[in-house]
Amino acid sequence: MKSITPHQYRDNENTLERPSKYPRVDPLEGVLERAPNGSIFEIQTGLFQLGRNRGLQSGTTEPRPADISALEDHARAMAKDTYRDRYDPGLNTHDAMHQAEYERNFALRTEVEATEQHAAANLRDAEITLAETPKAGPKPTANPLLVAASVVVITLTVAPTLHDSVFEMLVDDLLAWFGAWVSASFVGGMLTLAILGGRRTKWTWIGVAAGATLGVGLGAVRLASAEGAGEVVFALGLTVIEIAAVLLLEWLASGLRTSEAEWFARHTIESGAVAARDSAQAELGRWQARLTELNDAIAKKIAFVEDRHNRNIHIAELEAAGIKAVLDGYNSGIAENVGRVRGVRRRRP
Repeated sequence: MKSITPHQYRDNENTLERPSKYPRVDPLEGVLERAPNGSIFEIQTGLFQLGRNRGLQSGTTEPRPADISALEDHARAMAKDTYRDRYDPGLNTHDAMHQAEYERNFALRTEVEATEQHAAANLRDAEITLAETPKAGPKPTANPLLVAASVVVITLTVAPTLHDSVFEMLVDDLLAWFGAWVSASFVGGMLTLAILGGRRTKWTWIGVAAGATLGVGLGAVRLASAEGAGEVVFALGLTVIEIAAVLLLEWLASGLRTSEAEWFARHTIESGAVAARDSAQAELGRWQARLTELNDAIAKKIAFVEDRHNRNIHIAELEAAGIKAVLDGYNSGIAENVGRVRGVRRRRP
């Protein structure tokens, strides 16, 4: 029989090619884990695949001594590389270092676990305190409709005075009224926002004084240009309205300042409770992360000792297991070659 390549098989005059619609089936499928645990499982599985690939790639239908010798040598080399001395901290300095590190991490983990439990209890207390703390809610603000109404009222009282005293020199009366209304709206907005926005405790009266002074000043301007008792009364009426609007604004501002003071006290308490909860939560997260690090370090030390224990097998036994695995794989590859030559089509189970 002629030599057979992996992709082409000749039997006398007939040529059999590997059917592409029949995919390769792993002989170890369903037998071992896809990611075997432990160095012994890994060497056995790896050597089996090595022998199987060698048999398939050689294309032979009968075992060849050269292949067997090479595979056995490779299995012995893998066995020697897999072997480890017995773990003994009393005799091996490096093992003693591993043991000391393990004991240190184990003792430290006990302390970290206790601290983590205290941190969890502190977080529960902080969450209970936050739940029992009255909620401050949004910060009190002036009603936008009241602010707009105050600006409009002051604008209505100031605009006629500005029209008659400041913009009377304009020829176009419509332009004069436009300038008066715009200027009066600025005056009304400034006065309203100044009274509602003032927060200095010792100077809260300054807005009322400024508003009253503004009303008196505008009243004097009106009286200066008044002609007749009717215009005098009209000027005094506008002045009274302006002063009343200023007093009303101050009343609203005083209520707003009182509400803000109460809100600020509640907000301070709530912010403190939230900060305490966040701090306790961050503290718990740090100790949990530290505990996870220690657990991982301890698990690595345990895995290291287990691996050393599993590798501490007589070289002869390791070599025998490796040779058996690689030859089984080699025979499996040869069996597949024979099946292809005979036209056997493999199917997935």
